[in-house]
Amino acid sequence: MVHVVQRPRLLTQKPALDEPTIFACRHVGLMDPVILMVLYYRKMIRPLAALDYFEKNKFTHFFFSHAQCIPIDRHNHSPQWLEDSTAAIRKGESIVIFPEGKRNKVGEDLLPFHVGAALLAARSGARIVPVYNWKWKFPRRYTLAIGEPIRVSAPPEEGTEEFHLYLKAETAKIQAAVAALESVRKD
Repeated sequence: MVHVVQRPRLLTQKPALDEPTIFACRHVGLMDPVILMVLYYRKMIRPLAALDYFEKNKFTHFFFSHAQCIPIDRHNHSPQWLEDSTAAIRKGESIVIFPEGKRNKVGEDLLPFHVGAALLAARSGARIVPVYNWKWKFPRRYTLAIGEPIRVSAPPEEGTEEFHLYLKAETAKIQAAVAALESVRKD
């Protein structure tokens, strides 16, 4: 159904998903993780979903639970999402995280990135694959670009000032990798 309605158009080569991966994805709509799940349909990909959406009503709770989403409490900064995501990566699953922290409803320019993708990569050792998608509106095709995998550098000891600066620097590297993908679109 996704191929019929959204008609995803991938502007880059799709990297192989031969190891647990963190997809750092620009977030323009609710279909963003679904598109990645369809493109890698034989692999287990678990998107993070905002807890306030996850528990909005019985339907959303049912849907997000059955889609294997990991809830993230973006208002109380609970570490549960980090523990659940790290455990999923250790089991060989991949994660979709939206470093902007919310949907980019404007559809232009990236919103500032939060440090969660860098933190998850530092804790789990998983690689990061940047994803840039353009604002989609039916009946247009859903267009995205998936970049080459990157790795964060070895982290200093957690809880130190150096670790805080490290997270900011690695987050800037991730944001630059996502932003660089915007230039692949020619139309």
